[in-house]
Amino acid sequence: MPRRKVRSVGQMASGPWDRAGVDRETWYTVRMMAVAIRDTARLPIDPTEKNEALPADHERLGEYADRLVSAVEDGDPETVAMLLRRQSRAAS
Repeated sequence: MPRRKVRSVGQMASGPWDRAGVDRETWYTVRMMAVAIRDTARLPIDPTEKNEALPADHERLGEYADRLVSAVEDGDPETVAMLLRRQSRAAS
């Protein structure tokens, strides 16, 4: 039977928050922001409203929001920093 390699506690403790350079709680907050943006972008367009956005624009926005969530989940430091800046501006 082949021996399995067990990761050390240090390797298991690291996560996307480490790659992003923030603590775990901050990363979870940023991830929730990204998911909220994605969920908002996925809301259906009301066909009765005079909407200037085309369905293709709406679809593109949804794809962008999916990439935003993926970047946060991958621990992309630039994306996390951008969302943190946006959060601090909204709070002021």
